[in-house]
Amino acid sequence: MTSPEERGDPHMVQEIRRLLTVGDRPALFEYIRAVPPDELSEARTWFTKGGQSLLRDDADWRTNVHTDHVLLPFRATVRDLVTVSINPPGKAAGLLLWRRLASSRSVEVMLIVDILVSKGEDWCRSFVAASINKNAKAGGETAAALIRHCLPIILHFNLPTNDLIAYPRLWALYYRELMRGRIHEVWDDETAAKYEYPSWGGLQFRIDPSGRSEVLPRMQKHLVELFDLDATAPEALMRCFGIPDALAPLKGAGVGAAVCEYIQRGTVSRAYILELAATALSRCDGSPNQRVLAEVLAALKLEPVEAGKIIPLLISTVATAPGFLSFMALELLLATTLTGGDLQDVSVAVFGRSEKKPQNRLVRHLKSLRAGAGYNKDILAACWEAAWESSDLGIRTLAESILGVSADAMAKEQTSGVSLWGTGTRLPEVPVYVAFDVDTEKPLPLWNRNGAYTLAEEQYLDRFLRSVYHAPHEVRDWYARRHSIRSGDLPRPLPRVSDHWAHPDPETVLTMWASGEHDRSAHRFLTARVQASRSGPFSWPDAFCRLNALAVIRVFRYSELTVQAGLVPYSLATPSRSDFRVELDRLVSMLQLFAREGWQYGETDFFQALLRLGPLDKRSASDIPELPVTPLGGSADPERLAGRILRDWVGGGGFAPSRENEALVLPISLERFPSIPRELITKDMWSDSRDWQWNHWPAASTVVPFWPDLGATWSRQRSFYDDLVSRRHGHMTGATAGGIGLQTQEWLLGKLVANNPEHREDAVDTMLELCRRRLLNAENLRTAVERRLNAGRLELGRLTRGLALVAYEGHLDTVWPAITTSVRVAADLHRLPAGTPELLATCTELWAAVPGEQRTAANVPEDFIGAVLRLAAAKTATKTSLEAKRLATHMGLDV
Repeated sequence: MTSPEERGDPHMVQEIRRLLTVGDRPALFEYIRAVPPDELSEARTWFTKGGQSLLRDDADWRTNVHTDHVLLPFRATVRDLVTVSINPPGKAAGLLLWRRLASSRSVEVMLIVDILVSKGEDWCRSFVAASINKNAKAGGETAAALIRHCLPIILHFNLPTNDLIAYPRLWALYYRELMRGRIHEVWDDETAAKYEYPSWGGLQFRIDPSGRSEVLPRMQKHLVELFDLDATAPEALMRCFGIPDALAPLKGAGVGAAVCEYIQRGTVSRAYILELAATALSRCDGSPNQRVLAEVLAALKLEPVEAGKIIPLLISTVATAPGFLSFMALELLLATTLTGGDLQDVSVAVFGRSEKKPQNRLVRHLKSLRAGAGYNKDILAACWEAAWESSDLGIRTLAESILGVSADAMAKEQTSGVSLWGTGTRLPEVPVYVAFDVDTEKPLPLWNRNGAYTLAEEQYLDRFLRSVYHAPHEVRDWYARRHSIRSGDLPRPLPRVSDHWAHPDPETVLTMWASGEHDRSAHRFLTARVQASRSGPFSWPDAFCRLNALAVIRVFRYSELTVQAGLVPYSLATPSRSDFRVELDRLVSMLQLFAREGWQYGETDFFQALLRLGPLDKRSASDIPELPVTPLGGSADPERLAGRILRDWVGGGGFAPSRENEALVLPISLERFPSIPRELITKDMWSDSRDWQWNHWPAASTVVPFWPDLGATWSRQRSFYDDLVSRRHGHMTGATAGGIGLQTQEWLLGKLVANNPEHREDAVDTMLELCRRRLLNAENLRTAVERRLNAGRLELGRLTRGLALVAYEGHLDTVWPAITTSVRVAADLHRLPAGTPELLATCTELWAAVPGEQRTAANVPEDFIGAVLRLAAAKTATKTSLEAKRLATHMGLDV
């Protein structure tokens, strides 16, 4: 391969490369400033007709694997300098790789700025505008690199920035990277001789009177000192107040001190800053931006008169802002003169939050107003009534004593028991699957991958088979209009097999059928390929060696359906109901249809249908007629006729899950299904230590829907972390005919108390969906909670909040046993866990929602009552004992 130096590039490119090699920066600057027009024209033509690609490939490590990688940064510099030198400003701004320039430590940064300055003011104005507008949404490093190159030019030519909408945001990101030391130093021999240490801070460099950039020493220690070197700083900072989250990068940088300095100098007025801060405060910006606002407000030290002008905004801030900003707004409000209505609004906002510090501050303020101070008794009473909503039991007790109202009278209105005990939304119990009609004009919708491993996938396959059987030409035309069928995508020679079969979905089946190249011989080749790959040795690029026994069943079935498409309109394993259950009567009727039409069954498809039958009554075997349906490819063995297989399967009781670490016992021998992996019925299913196998539980749950805790066992024994149960595209994965087992309940509880709030929210949504589908077993949930707490995993607060959210949606009957068990276990511990008061308070709130006829010994066990009485009998005035006494009072117990 010819090196760039020997390639015969235009003279201008060669001269730039030569001057860079010798390191003659002044000569390079003068040459580009006065390059001959003919050389410039030649270089532009070459760049347009392929030179751009050559320069890009010169610096690409993927095309220079045998080149010394030390040369690649040099070649990248040549590319950037040529790009800026010969292109118009807009194109040059779009071609520069700003992300790569962010990590540059070399003098290249100064060279690019030198060339930009040599182009003149008009050219630079267009270049700066194009660069900023095209990278308006850039991240931190890209924004820093862009402003790093553009800011010296803006200052040198005094270019306006007020018409650049994205400039304030990019400018703030640049200063964040600068103060964090993430912008690498720029230095050369001249700089090193001039300064003892190369520069990191400041603006890095500026343009000297000769038009060349020079390095600034690092002498600035405060943000305002950095801003003093930047004439655009005051305006850019003020504009950041008006842009959502634009101030966030400057968190902790001292913006408050800089703003006060600008006010003291007269650069901006205090009234203007307060107006900008109020505008920013009225938005719902993120926490970092609001911390900067809090810093600015603290630095300004608002006077009561100034705070009085924005009382509605401050009340809204108290109610909705993060705690640090809410408390600051509260202090400003209490320093002003509030009307009676405003004081009530403040009380409702503060006592409706969970933070204790602002509530205690407001309580002290309300106590100071008891003697008068312009408020009548009704207003103060309304403020103390708002304190009834406080999460702090001490504040509620204080409000009770001040108002002279008993606990029973002041208890907030409870929802009736009928509204929470078993009244939540329930879906129809396992509805029967109804097939779609075939539409010859629109045979198939586009497959939505969000429906993977749900009933939607089976529905799509069923619709595909019937559409291809009744309207094959329409389906093929429909597919050809949306996808280009390229036989070259598949490996050769025939029979060919695609790696996509390792993770098949309906799109794989449709694509392989449309190609017309996946026939019976290809299926046999795929079967042999998978069996050979799984027998070893392990090869990471081979996707098939990572398949486990259940995944192989899925792969083979989808392959068979591809072969049978157009020959049969149905799959035997299509679920009869939404929980992946196949009904025996439907399977018999389907096989009778196969026998009448002379169709053959797919071996894996039939085996999948048998697995989905679940446990069966052995006496039903005698009712199964003769069904002379042979397997795909034909077989003279009478033992492989569908009727005899089905009769023997039912006579053996159908599918039943095995215990952990025990071999699976099937009703019939796998000799009747030669392609099914034999380790399905061995201990290898459990004890195989090959963690690299493909262990995707949602896919496996569709293969064995009556094996509820198989995924939970895998997650404990092997290295896979997929959701055991989840909602997808309006359907559920993992929650199939076997329901939710105890181990899966324990996994779901772990997600309910996870550190990530998104995981907790998803767990609550999943539990609600399971309740709607009648799949969340109350006894299993109670046992899982008890085992978790006894094991020392005492995230009682999060657990209580999660269970309460499920109860409030009308599923109290499902979670009440778990809640009462939590109280009993917590009371039995030597040291009460954190969250016990919240647990007792939740029980108090929910007690009224337990109907009288449900307050039986089963739902209100003696050990729960005993635990409440023990906690209430404590002589200490702790929150736990006070909440226990309140619960005992509501339950009618004698304390």
